[in-house]
Amino acid sequence: MLLLEEIKTNCKIVTNEEKQGEELYFESKPDYEIIKTLKQNGYKWHNTKKCWYRKLNYMKTAQKEQKNYLGIKVGDIFHYSWGYEQTNANYFQVVALKGTKQVVIREIAYEIRETTGLDSYKIRPCKNVFLEKSQFIKDNTIGAIKQAKGLNNGTIYINIESFGFCSLWNGKDDIMTCYY
Repeated sequence: MLLLEEIKTNCKIVTNEEKQGEELYFESKPDYEIIKTLKQNGYKWHNTKKCWYRKLNYMKTAQKEQKNYLGIKVGDIFHYSWGYEQTNANYFQVVALKGTKQVVIREIAYEIRETTGLDSYKIRPCKNVFLEKSQFIKDNTIGAIKQAKGLNNGTIYINIESFGFCSLWNGKDDIMTCYY
C-alpha cells in the first residue's frame, strides 16, 4: 500500500485557507492505488478544479480554540504563592472550561531553574506534568472546578483556598524559599 507522504512528493500541493483545505494537483490521472489511498485519507475529486481535496482538521481546531470571558484557555497556568516564614509555590493548569466563567484545574509539577541563595530558588511550571496528589485538590486526576475572576487592573485569578488565590502565570521564573 502506498503512503500518503510518498504520493504528495509527486504532485503540487496547495493549501486553501479560505476553504480550510488542501488540494493536490497531478500532471496526469493517478493510477488506481494512488486514488485508493487518497480516498482512504479523506480526499475527494473536484471536477471543476481537477484536483483532489480534503478539509484540514488542524485549521478548524486552531480557529475554534475556546476561551472564557476573561480570555482563559485550556493549557493556561495559574501560580499560587503562599507562606508565612517562607515562600511556597504551586502551579495549576487549566484542563477544561466549564461555561464562560469556570475552569477545571489540576496541579502540575515545577522545575528548579536556578539556586539563588541558601534555600532560595528560581522555579517555573512543567506544563502537562500533573501531580498524583495535591494538597489543594481532592482528586488531582480529575481536577477541581473553580470560578475565574478578573480585577479592574487586568489581574485574572481563581480562589484556591478561603484565604488564598492563584493568578494567571506571567511566563517568568518565580522565587521560592524553603527553610524546613
